[in-house]
Amino acid sequence: MSTIESEPKFAPTGPSGRDLDVTRDSDVPISTQIYWQLVYQIDSGRLLPGARLSPVRELGAALRVNPNTIRAVYRRLADGGYVTSRHGAGTVVSDRPPKRRRPDALAGIVSEMIRRATQAGFTPDEVAAATFAASSERRRPGPVVRVLFAECTTADAGYDAERLNDEFPGLIEAEGTMLDEIPDRLDRFHYDLVATTTFHADEAQALVGGRTPVVAMLVGPGYVEMVHEIAGLAAGSRVGVVCASERGTENIAETLAIAGTKGVELVPVLVGDPEGLAELSESADLILMSREALALGLDAGLKHPDRVRPWSYEFDPAAIEHLRRAIEHVISARA
Repeated sequence: MSTIESEPKFAPTGPSGRDLDVTRDSDVPISTQIYWQLVYQIDSGRLLPGARLSPVRELGAALRVNPNTIRAVYRRLADGGYVTSRHGAGTVVSDRPPKRRRPDALAGIVSEMIRRATQAGFTPDEVAAATFAASSERRRPGPVVRVLFAECTTADAGYDAERLNDEFPGLIEAEGTMLDEIPDRLDRFHYDLVATTTFHADEAQALVGGRTPVVAMLVGPGYVEMVHEIAGLAAGSRVGVVCASERGTENIAETLAIAGTKGVELVPVLVGDPEGLAELSESADLILMSREALALGLDAGLKHPDRVRPWSYEFDPAAIEHLRRAIEHVISARA
């Protein structure tokens, strides 16, 4: 990578939110502190594509850090695809930096954790150390059965994981995830079981790749009837799908295809698109709304509320019993 001394001058701090902070008595190396902060600013959109980073010597002087440390941070950012550096042009945020999963959601979780830890009197290093230690623990089997519940929307996955925790108190620790995040979660953490609905069982099996048992859970008759209602619509019917993410709408479309839906036009709309929602209100024969959409009350302003179908379900009692037996099998195998 070319040197960065010739970069155009640019103030390292300012009202744009690019300020960096270094804690010298931290257990976290200074280079890692700076790297994490810059990655966070890029992920959160505070540093947009094309934004120019400060020259090495200028940033080093501002932070009272050796320029070689800043140079190493910039190399690490470049190796990760976050920035590009050219002689005479400086170091700028890449046009297409690595896509991280839901940075806003993660930032909210971290913010709440820091707020509660601060109220309890814990230091940032103590929080970071506990987080790292807990993450390391999760790579090994724990005292309870760990269940990863995968679904096609984040809200459904989280909601169902909590329902399972309530169903088996003290026996399991269930977490929710999107289906396509299964491989990454299994790479980073230990899970005894992966659970999902019967609609996604084959997909989950393929994503798990035999690394852990998959439990396919049957949903209640109300959900099945809704899916069959959509599958039975006449060719050319329009069905709106309102969800919080594009991946969520794609997964719902895949579920409907598995159920045999043919000739029906699926119109995806994200929860932050009021114009698209208004158009669906006028033209859609049915509108499917995810838990996120319903939680935002998006169904309240529709012209034909009778056409709304909640994309949610309850588990059939047989599904709970099926999971119970899988949990007992894990416990028995450990004994």
